[in-house]
Amino acid sequence: MGIANIHALAATRNNLFGLQPDAPSLFNAKDKTSQQWLQDLGFSVNRTDAEHWVITYNKPLPELHFYSERELEQFASYKAHHYAIQQP
Repeated sequence: MGIANIHALAATRNNLFGLQPDAPSLFNAKDKTSQQWLQDLGFSVNRTDAEHWVITYNKPLPELHFYSERELEQFASYKAHHYAIQQP
């Protein structure tokens, strides 16, 4: 049990990672810290539009889509490390 589990909600169809909107981010998106953290964990971060990022891990699928900087920060802060460990 760690910080990744403290703010997690149950996953739903509209919130697959169980991200809690009011949880504080551990990163500052303005200096791209969350994107660097994801890259350091082995994720590929591709910004496809002004508010759309596609994240992959070691292979093309699955693709994880995020539609705001806040979603991306929340994933980097609370779920990315766990997700990276779970992937083969």
